[in-house]
Order: sequence, then structure tokens, then C-alpha cells
Amino acid sequence: MSVRDTWVSRVTNSYFLGSKPYPSLPITVIENTGEDYQSNTKKIFYGLELIYRKQQTIHPSKRHKWYLLVGCDTYVNVPHLKQLDPYNFTQPYFIGGSIGEGICYHKNGTSYNSLFVGGNTAHIFSAALVEELYPHLSVYVQSIWPQPNHSAAGASDVALSCLIFSLGYNMTILPGLWRRSPNGIIKEFGLRATLKVKEPSSWHYIHPAQMIDLDEFYAYQYVDRLKNDQNWYELVDFIHLFIGTHYETLRKHQPNDTEKLVRTYR
Repeated sequence: MSVRDTWVSRVTNSYFLGSKPYPSLPITVIENTGEDYQSNTKKIFYGLELIYRKQQTIHPSKRHKWYLLVGCDTYVNVPHLKQLDPYNFTQPYFIGGSIGEGICYHKNGTSYNSLFVGGNTAHIFSAALVEELYPHLSVYVQSIWPQPNHSAAGASDVALSCLIFSLGYNMTILPGLWRRSPNGIIKEFGLRATLKVKEPSSWHYIHPAQMIDLDEFYAYQYVDRLKNDQNWYELVDFIHLFIGTHYETLRKHQPNDTEKLVRTYR
């Protein structure tokens, strides 16, 4: 809920993937999946398929340039995603913030060790990469990746990395896509190393209350920066966006049937 009410409210296109509808969220229902960790990989693979197909129905000029895949406990500082500007979305890019070691699988069931891009930071796919992945998503998750009774079934970040690497593409690691909360990163790397990243783009393991605190901090920071740069056009655009999404969020918190709650005046 805090994700919807903070940074996602200012994103042009967003999708909440789930196995069933939820009253307070615009869930994109992925059929034949569950709400447990083991079904996570199928939900994401099928979700990417569905989103890609939706994109093909709209004009090319309005399609996504980048796909950002995060969990519901991740805060994304959207203006800082300008760090993607040097990368061409028409080329296949697989971008993340951390690297781990995992196990990939061949179709015959044999396995091999591989690096993977940690999904606890963020997975960022260029539009070109998603186009290349699309024909392989269902086949991979149904025939190659272990099924829900296997311990690796829910490791969607490993599964995505294995598929992408098997198609011959590499990973790009960017600073500032953090895999922990601010306190967790400081504890892991130290304050000095953490502060070297001037423009963090995301934080993970964020409590709902902290999600609001981070959003408030970065909103003020962004406004102050635009003011100091005398970037009035972008400042006005952001203020209009912020006001619009604020009232849209308030409306979402209202009961569906408000007529019975309104006093009738004569």
C-alpha cells in the first residue's frame, strides 16, 4: 500500500502482479499462480509476457523504454533513474545493483553454477531485451526451471539471470541500486562507502512507514535541486504531478459508495 501511495503514484505505467484481485490495489491477475514464494517465478515470467503483449497494442512512441522489476518493500527514487540515460533502450540491457552466486539448469535437469543479478535491488530490462526474452519466457519457466515443489522454484532473480545469460546477454551493474535499507547498507559497507554514492536510486527491505519518510525526503531534495538549478519548467511539472497524484491517492482511500455518507442538505 505504501508503494502505491508514494513513488509508484508518480510513475506513468505500473503493474502489481498477483494471483487474485485485491480490493485496494489495481492487481494484474496472473492466473494459475499462488501467493506464496514458490510461485514467485511463474508469476513474474507470465507477468512479463502479459505486460509485453499489452505494450504491443499501443503506438510505438508510447511504449515502455525500460521495465523496472521490484518487490513491494522496495523504494525507488524515480528522478535518480536518469542514470539510465546513457544506455540505449533499443539495445538489450540487463541492469541491476548486486551480484550473487546461484545455480542454473539445463533442459535435461543438469545444473551448473552461475552468477546472477540480485532481485533484492532491482531488475531493469531495456525494451529490446524484453522483446528478446518474450518468446522464451513460458518455455523456460514450464520446461527448464524447477517447479514449485523444488527449493529453487521461487528464486525468480536467479531464473531471470540464467535465462538472459543463456541467450548470450550480459549484465550491467550500476551503483545506488541498494539491496538493503539505508541503515542496512551503512552497517554492511560503512558510512563513508555508502556516502560515495551521491544518487541512490533504490532501497530494499523498507518498512511501510519508512517508505513514506524516504519519499518525503527525496521529494524535498528534488524540489530544492530544481530550485537551485533554476529549472523552473521541470519544477512546475513536478509540482503539478505531485499535486495531481496526491489527490488521486486521497480518492483511492475513500469508500466506493460515498453517497450514503454525505449528509443531505435542503
